[in-house]
Amino acid sequence: MRASVVLPTHNRMPLLTHCLSHLMNQTIGDYEVILIDDCSSDSTRSFIEETNYSNLRYIRLPEQKGPYYARNKGVEEANGDIIIFLDSDVIVFPDFVEDHILIHERREDIVLQGMVKHVNSLEEVSTEGFYLPNALCLKTFITQNISVRKKWLLTVRGFDDFGPTMGYKDIDMGFRLMDLGLKWIYGIRRCKAFHIDAFTTEETLKQTFDKWRKQGASAYCFVGKWGRRGEKYAHTKKALFFSKLLSTDRWVEKEDVSKMMIQSKKHLGFFWILLKGITRYHYRKKGIEEAKKG
Repeated sequence: MRASVVLPTHNRMPLLTHCLSHLMNQTIGDYEVILIDDCSSDSTRSFIEETNYSNLRYIRLPEQKGPYYARNKGVEEANGDIIIFLDSDVIVFPDFVEDHILIHERREDIVLQGMVKHVNSLEEVSTEGFYLPNALCLKTFITQNISVRKKWLLTVRGFDDFGPTMGYKDIDMGFRLMDLGLKWIYGIRRCKAFHIDAFTTEETLKQTFDKWRKQGASAYCFVGKWGRRGEKYAHTKKALFFSKLLSTDRWVEKEDVSKMMIQSKKHLGFFWILLKGITRYHYRKKGIEEAKKG
């Protein structure tokens, strides 16, 4: 087995159906997909039971453990020499797996960071024509599209368990792989994929806010582990500074701000990016303060 795609998921229907349909229709055959269901409460289990994907292995966790625990479980179960990490809200091109494999076959000691193009909906996904990523994940380790040989993941003993279940365990993994001397390769025009930004309703927006809060708490723990090196990536001081400067506690959590974010995402690109950044700082600050209190 040349490669194993490790795919954690939690309540991602129906995006998961599109993710899998593209992932199973690849230009190469010698790979497997390990879907780790992090105790979803939606129809994920019944959907998988009704499919007949020959190279799909489904593992359901009895309780929700978080995406990094799920990824460790996937690595443990993987038969492939190359581990490709992917998120279940990512849609890949037909040559996605082949690209990852062929680049790894050039040398043993690399981490291959693929890029993604962020889009608002499935209607914007097209695997034909010109593709230009708009998320450049440089000098880091982002698990929505990345691959590394299994032996290196086993050498560093998988993702570390610190802080909340969301955030910075992938960057921590990247630091430890860097310290092994592995080289970073970037797939700008290869390993192509789309990431679906899901916060287009009040419900999904609330989920995003909660994720940002947990990421803030994880960032605090990450900096506690790595010091200045970690702060360069986590930006906890910046989050605290800008949240205080902009008095976000007074206005960010008001209902009309959430409605404005949803509307501006559809119609006002720059304003939405600005509002999104300020709101993220606010919730990250909340998570940092929670982590400080223990």
